[in-house]
Amino acid sequence: MNAHDHDDKIDVEQPTEHNQQSHNREVLEKRHLLHPKLWRKFTWSILKKGKKTNFLLIFLIPAMILPRSHLEESFHDMFYLNFIFNFLAIIPLSNIMKIGVEDLSALLGPKYQAVLHAFSGNFVELVIESFALMDGRYAIVRSAVLGSILCNITLVLGITFVVGSWPTSRRRDGKPALHTEIEIGTFVDTSSSILALAFFALMIPAAFKIAASPFDTTDHRLVNCNLQNISHATAIILVLVFIGLLVFQLKTHADEAFDRKEFDHHKIYNWLFDIFLIAISVAGITVCARTLVTSLEKIGDKFKLSTGFIGMVLLPLCVVSNFIEHYQAIAEAARDKVDTAISVILNTSVQMALLITPILVSVGWIFSKPLTLDFNILEISVLGCAVLIVNYLVADNKVHWLEGYMLVISYLLIAIAFFYFPSIHDDTIPLLDCNPWSRNLNKTALEEVSPGGAPAEGG
Repeated sequence: MNAHDHDDKIDVEQPTEHNQQSHNREVLEKRHLLHPKLWRKFTWSILKKGKKTNFLLIFLIPAMILPRSHLEESFHDMFYLNFIFNFLAIIPLSNIMKIGVEDLSALLGPKYQAVLHAFSGNFVELVIESFALMDGRYAIVRSAVLGSILCNITLVLGITFVVGSWPTSRRRDGKPALHTEIEIGTFVDTSSSILALAFFALMIPAAFKIAASPFDTTDHRLVNCNLQNISHATAIILVLVFIGLLVFQLKTHADEAFDRKEFDHHKIYNWLFDIFLIAISVAGITVCARTLVTSLEKIGDKFKLSTGFIGMVLLPLCVVSNFIEHYQAIAEAARDKVDTAISVILNTSVQMALLITPILVSVGWIFSKPLTLDFNILEISVLGCAVLIVNYLVADNKVHWLEGYMLVISYLLIAIAFFYFPSIHDDTIPLLDCNPWSRNLNKTALEEVSPGGAPAEGG
């Protein structure tokens, strides 16, 4: 009888205080996604977590007001202040977006971390380059696309290699200091191959223009029309490649594409609050990016900087979200989480080539902005050389600090070349109405289009 009573006591034993608190928190989060107390707690946590950058939110007010105050009519150099205020305002907004994406990736799982982190950084760049596209600065947009890829796979990846493999007391283990190496995972090798394919795809339109121009007797209109069709087709194919890469990375080879041991993020907020953080940060970044692009264009015109230097060097370095992302990748490498750092960097580069570039081409296609992929010889040459160097360095699945140093030097050489490269003036041509199913253009229809894009009389 006593034993039976003892069993009954065991069966009805109350949960511990810790388990009860955890249970209550889970019930609160599931049933009360919009509970004010919970959101106040989350907001206070965000303010404490980003206290190093959140004070910069004060610059959001002048960043919003100055461009709409018409002070530039009286003070012609007001664009300097506009650039500084919007640049500083984007920093905390990017950090808030990063927190939301990081927490959301903890909910979805570690395999989504690198993909979401890369897209959060690339999204800001997509917004900035879309505004430049709407302004008709096609040369800057093309240079910025390649500049972002080159900055990632040379400068940032090089610094990561140096920091991740630099000899320290915990890495030497009795080995000579200058021979310290780090192992790299499967996704690094796959990403380098994908970048080689992306270079091949982006090179084809440029090579076509060079090869076909001598045979065009229609004042380059025939070549431009066919180049437009090739660019649209290339954009569609690159998106298909990106979809295949996602299947590889998130489904078939998920365990090989990332290191679970390096994933240490734990969910803090609920999914609705994560989406709220991402939404408000995206809205603020979009508004600030518009003024940032306009100010940067005016600074470039004032100092007579070439479009190539603005796109290749200034825009990638001025995208603050990428800067924060790069800093975090380098910090992860310093903590010996090299696979995580390299995966984020290469995911950013691959997404820029396979997703952001096709989106920009599609935006131009939809809004009648003829953005084509006819990169100039210098742009496509440095991209090819950079991809070749990266593939060569990671071929043995090992890297050391000297190889990272070589990548940093490569970026400096590229920046010097584009500093002296002359500006490319964009032609104000309309989006041509070409037949994508024919290799020859209907010359009569093309001649009926006036230089301004409106049909000529009698058409």
